[in-house]
Amino acid sequence: MRQLVFILCVSLSIGTLAQTHVRVHYKSGARVDIPIADVDSLTFVDAEVDSVGVGRAELTGSWVWGNVEQGYYEVLTFGEDRTYTGYDNYFTYGFDTWTYGFYSQYGTMLTMWSNGYGYQRRYNWFVTALSENALEVMTKMGPFTYYRLQPEMVRLKVGGEPLSCGEGDSFVFADGVIAAIEDNKLKGVAKGTTYIQKYDAATKKILSYKVVVE
Repeated sequence: MRQLVFILCVSLSIGTLAQTHVRVHYKSGARVDIPIADVDSLTFVDAEVDSVGVGRAELTGSWVWGNVEQGYYEVLTFGEDRTYTGYDNYFTYGFDTWTYGFYSQYGTMLTMWSNGYGYQRRYNWFVTALSENALEVMTKMGPFTYYRLQPEMVRLKVGGEPLSCGEGDSFVFADGVIAAIEDNKLKGVAKGTTYIQKYDAATKKILSYKVVVE
């Protein structure tokens, strides 16, 4: 552990002088490059005893990330059999994509392999935090936070009564194409399936839901 701390500290010191990324090497042969500009601090914890650490929550299940400004949302599903699927909906441009493959998790390193006709892709993500409702990762594109998909499904009708929030709750993401947020209410815009994120004041958590608009 002391050796790892020393290596990371030296890497950060060198990076601030001449480099733009910190490269972390793992015994498995995997590596990840972390932009120095995105690093605020380093904290070393025991994942077995840290209540919000990687060792406490399960990665398996579905997770949703979405951003209106960037114009797309992503749904990642990790299976117990080490397979995964990735669904990306670029609602700004009106198309979507699917990715299928395998994944492995070694400590805080999450590696995903995606094979297709004529290509093979490998993604190395550094898991910075994993709780029951949030998966925070550092990627080559920067930091992202995915929120666990809840088993409950939301159903709306186009032009029907909008869905209101409870006291203190708020909708934080909707694509604006299938479902939209207006005055902190969720309304159906067009028929289809989409995903939303909602802040729950009682638990102080952001949760993801699948939405079907009829």
